Amino acid sequence: MNALLEIGVEHLPARFMAPALKQLKELTAKILDEKRISYKSVDSFGTYRRLVVFIEDLSDKSADVQKEVKGPPAKLLKDANGNFTPQSAGFAQKNGIAPEKLTVVETEKGPFIHAVVKIKGEKTAKLLPEIFTRIVTGLEFAKNMVWEESGLRYGRPIRSLIGLYGEKVIKFTVAGITSNRNTYPISSFGRKPIKVQKADKDYYVELLRSQPQPILVLPQERKEALIKTVTNEAKIRGYQADLDPELVEETVWFTEHPVAVGGDFEIKFLTLPKDLVTTVLKKQIKMFPVTNQKGELQPYFIAVRDGISANQNEVRDGFKRVMSARLSDAVFFFENDKKEGLEKFKEKLKNVQFLEGLGSMYEKSERTQKLADWLCDKLNKPALLKETVDYAASNAYADLASHVVYEFPELQGYMGGRYAALEGHPDAAKAMEEFYFPLTSSSELPSTEEGCLVSLAGKMDTLTGNFLIGQIPTGSEDPFALRRQAFGAVRMLLEEEINVPLKELVDYAASLYPAGTPDKGLKELPGFLFQRLTLVLEQNGHKAATLNAVVNWYEMPLTQVEELVSALETVKTGEDFAQILEPAKRVCNILKKADGVTEDVNESLFELPAEKALYDKIHEVDSALGCTVHTAQTKEGYINILRTYSVFKEPLENFFKDVMVNAQDPAVRHNRLALLARVRRYLTQTIADITKL
Repeated sequence: MNALLEIGVEHLPARFMAPALKQLKELTAKILDEKRISYKSVDSFGTYRRLVVFIEDLSDKSADVQKEVKGPPAKLLKDANGNFTPQSAGFAQKNGIAPEKLTVVETEKGPFIHAVVKIKGEKTAKLLPEIFTRIVTGLEFAKNMVWEESGLRYGRPIRSLIGLYGEKVIKFTVAGITSNRNTYPISSFGRKPIKVQKADKDYYVELLRSQPQPILVLPQERKEALIKTVTNEAKIRGYQADLDPELVEETVWFTEHPVAVGGDFEIKFLTLPKDLVTTVLKKQIKMFPVTNQKGELQPYFIAVRDGISANQNEVRDGFKRVMSARLSDAVFFFENDKKEGLEKFKEKLKNVQFLEGLGSMYEKSERTQKLADWLCDKLNKPALLKETVDYAASNAYADLASHVVYEFPELQGYMGGRYAALEGHPDAAKAMEEFYFPLTSSSELPSTEEGCLVSLAGKMDTLTGNFLIGQIPTGSEDPFALRRQAFGAVRMLLEEEINVPLKELVDYAASLYPAGTPDKGLKELPGFLFQRLTLVLEQNGHKAATLNAVVNWYEMPLTQVEELVSALETVKTGEDFAQILEPAKRVCNILKKADGVTEDVNESLFELPAEKALYDKIHEVDSALGCTVHTAQTKEGYINILRTYSVFKEPLENFFKDVMVNAQDPAVRHNRLALLARVRRYLTQTIADITKL
């Protein structure tokens, strides 16, 4: 038979829903497995007022089980007369078996008496009250309430419980509520109970759907209905709805039957920046903005109410009053901000702390400005671009002191750009709008060169400062989103081909902090950036292990690092290259055991032709590569260098065959080790350590 549990609650916050339903499914499966009750499937679904778990094809009883119980030492099994001792007889009685069925088992600590105990399964109907109780009380929420005498802590008060096994009600009580078969309609349509007659998912879903005020208990069905009703409402006016995925998801979790209610607002509100209007609509009052085919914002909104009512016009007017009040607040904040301007906002940053020990946000602005200017100089950018970068970096954080950003923190950066545009700096405005891009590890980068340079400067200052004071992410803890910022920095350096090594960036960023700033963890930053670089290269189709072979990656522009990684992946599958790997490893292993090895080779100490042959081959490689090992920047250049290494194969094989490296004469021994050290420099220390491939 099937089983169904419904937990009827007061309105749960939307953010609680997805985690609660996930827990509900996992917890049910875990408890059923503990109780040895087999089942076909477990499914959880519901709304902000009802959490439901459906269990299909439960077995009618739990499985029998046989287990071995360890008892007293074997010497206590029988006495000298061959009778069972009081200890063994008591052990047998305790486990419900005759003493004759006891056995002796050898263990690590010697022989012990064991009892094989058979535990018979129990009827599922008898176990379900405990199971349902554990499921209900086992759910955890981000925040809890206490509302009745038992003191149960829960996301919201429990108001009803359904427990069904087939057509039978399973009785149990939680928080003073006893289970029955009654659920209830949408909250604004009374409390007349809806009787659920049997534990059948299709029946239950259709029963709620067929009510005079339909309840769409399946989240996916509710989502489809929401998108359809909002889309149709926009089409009536010849426009399209801005179906923001986050708002769609949130709305799914605060409705049981989403119904779109469209309305208009005063056209004067369109004088506000577009993102300010849409943020008020989406974030504050959970309404969908409306745009034309060109994506231009229109003076309409689409709200969503729960269920249909006869007085939709009054509902529309209520939504409109709320929306007008919120947008009027936005106008007030925006107009006041325009009167003050970015210069005043930046001054206010002197009273805003960045991080303890790292000064104010004003000082952070100055460091970001200097770092951005330094980048422009390093990259030989023209004066006009540098002027734009300088202004944008200087004012990148100014809007944090504005009234609008105080009310709507998600608009930081964007509002700074709008104020810059109003003050006559349109080029800098775009860079400031996109200062915090990318907003996720994989989202879009700033769209302009100026924007990338300013954003990179801000991120590198933040990363350097946090690591200086030891504020380093651990586990899932990353309160300042340093992983995301590191991803953004690495991606900009790669995708925008900003050819400045990370080491130079970090060193200069660190130099901008006051002398005496304690260094508690800056040495950890290269490894942190390496992890992000590895993941970005993996996303670009490379193997993570290949990056481990790159020498001095931290001191190279990341564009060159990727070129070298590509070259290594190309050559490492070649037969010639594969044949040099084993000799290279042997060279390294020999030198690991040697102390004080130099690369100074004395030809007069050669005793065998194999020594001279290897020495000549080193000179041949020196002549062939020249300074290209230090000037190569492209995949092709690196491939040429790496393929040259294969010429060491034959002379190394002959060297190892004919030459005793650890010669008795110390001078000869050191000379032979120096030869190998010269080879090692090429194979593992110049551009890549091929032994790590």
